[in-house]
Amino acid sequence: MQKWARYIRISYDEQSTYSIDAQLKATEDYIRARGGQLAETYIDDGRSAKTDKRESFIQMRNDARKRKFDALVVHKFDRLNRNRFDALAVKTLLRRDFGISVVSCTEPSEHDGAMGSLIEGILECVAEWYSKNLATETTKGRKEKHRQGLHNNLPPFGYDKVDKRLVPNTYERQGVLLAFKAYAAGKHSYATVATLLNEAGYKSKSGRPFSKDTIREIMRNEIYIGRVRYQATQYNSNGSRNFTAPVEWVDGQHEPIIDLDLFEQCSGTRAKRKRYMRSASNSRPYLLKNKVYCYDCCNEPKSDFPSWGKMYCRTHSKHKTQYYRCHSKELGFDCPQPGIPAETINAQVLQTIFALKPPTDWRNRMIEMLAKMTGQQGLEARLAEIGQTIERMDFRFDNGFITNAEEYVEKRLMLQRELENLTPIPDDDLEYAADFLDNFAVYYDACAGDIEKQNKLLDTIINRVYVQDKIVVAIELKADMYIVTGKEGIEIRYENTGVTKVGAKGLEPLTSRM
Repeated sequence: MQKWARYIRISYDEQSTYSIDAQLKATEDYIRARGGQLAETYIDDGRSAKTDKRESFIQMRNDARKRKFDALVVHKFDRLNRNRFDALAVKTLLRRDFGISVVSCTEPSEHDGAMGSLIEGILECVAEWYSKNLATETTKGRKEKHRQGLHNNLPPFGYDKVDKRLVPNTYERQGVLLAFKAYAAGKHSYATVATLLNEAGYKSKSGRPFSKDTIREIMRNEIYIGRVRYQATQYNSNGSRNFTAPVEWVDGQHEPIIDLDLFEQCSGTRAKRKRYMRSASNSRPYLLKNKVYCYDCCNEPKSDFPSWGKMYCRTHSKHKTQYYRCHSKELGFDCPQPGIPAETINAQVLQTIFALKPPTDWRNRMIEMLAKMTGQQGLEARLAEIGQTIERMDFRFDNGFITNAEEYVEKRLMLQRELENLTPIPDDDLEYAADFLDNFAVYYDACAGDIEKQNKLLDTIINRVYVQDKIVVAIELKADMYIVTGKEGIEIRYENTGVTKVGAKGLEPLTSRM
């Protein structure tokens, strides 16, 4: 009996036109009519099809790779993705690489012959058009609301929304005034203002305690002086939000909570503190700057905050000892990770890196590793074959033997992408990496105790260092260093602490980057 899986998705703006129950029933009837066995059900509730960063969608692909099912059914193909290139990529991965049938219980597919393939391709284009058109209309609506002086997003601390208009919250308003007046006096930092609000019993709109980051946003938010903000939504190539678009402020229809004089006093205080903090920061460099992360927070993320789990180095005001503290605590989350002296982490990392040497046959191991990663046997032969094929295609095109330019470009790009995937790092870079690891102690000693130089040196080797309690449990290497070592992870040994390996079970941020 053929094993079937089904993928169900609904986004927040589709509640009126789709339902999870309807998709479940339709897919179940489809599988039953074909005498199949339902093996897995994957549901993403309230997730947009613009991104493939969906938990159940990712799990479905992982299970497909393990061949946990033979066929996948969706209610409509736009449940998978509304970007036609991404939709084609995931269907090609499932169908060609994993040998899994991908069908819709309401729409034709390539399994229905040439006409089915044509209709499936047209539907992909229609789904993408729908998504882009919806985004355009939404943007037009947001711009118009902004032009009228209305707030587009959820109300900030200090305000509620009544009939789509911001109205001051009587209780929270006092908290906003407390924060601005305390900071304007020049005796408080963002962190101590957060403490004042927390001790007074105030909570942020998310229900969490205030942190220095939330206070920073409050101090900069002109909404409290009666203005509203608009910034065009842009995305990076990896789907993450890009905040580089210019910010526009206009007078709003809501009542301001503070006056312009108080807001400008806080701006002046912030400028003074910024000059002081820049001076203090430059005088206290530290070895593993921007590299130390909390293992517990990264292993079980509670937020999609960009620097989630990052541990920042602080200097004790009295005895000047440097220590790392998990940033999630400042965001108002519980974290079991205690503060840890920087010297403790530095010693463990340096001990590991000093002992890390490339094997004498690292080049052969690299070829074996790339072959394993790409599933290719005889990697060197395949590289030579691709290069010769590209040369032949170029010759034929240059001499007029190939007349279909579009087909030529498509095939050449496909071969070029395969070539780049099989050789992701230039050979010279790998030679440099091998030499660097072999002679790291010499280069480190040449820094003559200059911490900033030592930091740059380590930056060529390390991406991240993961800490649990007072132990470095994982070190994430740069890609070229990782390939040269030929290891799936670094084994770290310390006296009286046992052995821990890189790639600890369940640590997705680590394994995905390796």
